[in-house]
Amino acid sequence: MANLTNARIALALAGLCGVIFFSRLHTYGEPLERDLTTYAVIGHEMLGGRALYTDLWDHKPPAIHLTYAAAELIAGYGRDAIFLLNLAAGVATLLACYAAGSAAGAGPMGGVISAALWALASGDLALEANQPNVEVFLNCLMAAGFAVFVRKEKSGLGIRGAAFAGALFALASLYKQVVVVEAGLITIAYLALAPAQQRKVRLGEVAIIAAIGLFTWAIVFEFFLLQGHAATFFEAVFTYNRFYAGSAWANLTRISAFHPISADTLAVLFPLAMMTVTGLVLGLVTGPRRPWILLLFFAIGAHIAILLPGHFFPHYYQLWLPPLVIGGGWSIVVIRRCLSPKLGSLCYAAPAIAGMVLIALELPSYRLPASEWSRKKYGDIFIETDQLALRLDQLLSPGEKFFEWGSESGLYHTSGRDPISGVVFADPLLAGPVAAKLTRRLLDDLDHAKPDLIVLNDETIAQTSPHHPMLTWLRANYLPIARTHSFILAARAGSRLAGEKLKLAEIAPR
Repeated sequence: MANLTNARIALALAGLCGVIFFSRLHTYGEPLERDLTTYAVIGHEMLGGRALYTDLWDHKPPAIHLTYAAAELIAGYGRDAIFLLNLAAGVATLLACYAAGSAAGAGPMGGVISAALWALASGDLALEANQPNVEVFLNCLMAAGFAVFVRKEKSGLGIRGAAFAGALFALASLYKQVVVVEAGLITIAYLALAPAQQRKVRLGEVAIIAAIGLFTWAIVFEFFLLQGHAATFFEAVFTYNRFYAGSAWANLTRISAFHPISADTLAVLFPLAMMTVTGLVLGLVTGPRRPWILLLFFAIGAHIAILLPGHFFPHYYQLWLPPLVIGGGWSIVVIRRCLSPKLGSLCYAAPAIAGMVLIALELPSYRLPASEWSRKKYGDIFIETDQLALRLDQLLSPGEKFFEWGSESGLYHTSGRDPISGVVFADPLLAGPVAAKLTRRLLDDLDHAKPDLIVLNDETIAQTSPHHPMLTWLRANYLPIARTHSFILAARAGSRLAGEKLKLAEIAPR
């Protein structure tokens, strides 16, 4: 019987992995948004020998760029690598949700329900969750770390468990520093809930977790220090991010602010939240309370991590998914316990209803082509970027080069052409603590490379001061030759393209 149960569990998990595979495959050809293409372009250039931060500038910690570079080594440069990351992270998080969902007395059925809820919700269009942005990897690592805690909650983590959880949390922080809050709240709850006789032992386990995190970041700093790039690394990842986020306190005071969330985003979170809140209330009243308190601190940490950057992008709210789907799996235990034995099977009604609601919400999205997913999430900009990138590759001769004044790194990724400068997006050059330095670096790169064509993003031009050095340089060296709906093309004076009469106005989203 045990073998049959294990076989059924394996079959269910395999089927749910299939759901993730086909849901991600549906949007394989989606025009990719700028975050993804920036990571892919930077990862590609790193493999070519260019240095992160000193040449290739971004304000994310290094893990995301290394992840995209690793995927390129396996699947090549392009969509296959991004699909590989998407699928691998989705499946790994599914298994982590199963591991956590089967803890706290929920057993295999609780784990399967958590995994099923993850499979249904994790590719949601409104959450921008169908492509591998940073939050996809954070969810994988944080769900796995939380699973270690709840599976070892009674006996204690031990040295191995603490080391494993610490490694997962430390790696997550190398994708985005804000997850330190999630990890910190989980470990604080774990320590606070310790029986009196275990507090010293658990304090030592928490110390191991903290030490691994500090050691990991010390190694990263040491690496850049030995390269002579420590100051540039700190400036990008910490100095600029403080400017980017603004006041952390002001961001945290918006802890109950849900106005930036669209109704579609709330719709997919609502059935999961209802199940989890029901289980949480019943669990805190009837016990055992400790797993539910850990889950509550996990959820609070996720919300703080959403708030801290101060920019309420829909994909940030993906961080809610692991605590909610795990809570959904656990809820069957407390609901069943609160029902009479004859009605115990009704506990499965809640996840069944939630699952049907999620299916009803998700299925209409899969009737849409991949390009329409991009349009619904971001408007037309990435559709147009893809179309222009393909035309640029035809327009330019093999030895000719282009640069974009904007943030659409998809022009490089889709065309397959390397960026002239490692400063591949314009926002940090418009304002903030690194604007002057990066502008000088960019102009040096452009003076040296003398690109044949400059692509100017209308939105970026509108945000650029008329006296910005980049615009002064452009006016002195380039002539506009064509435009599309969102871009102006300018050719270098005296170049082959300067004499061309291009008709690119037909490049518009369709």
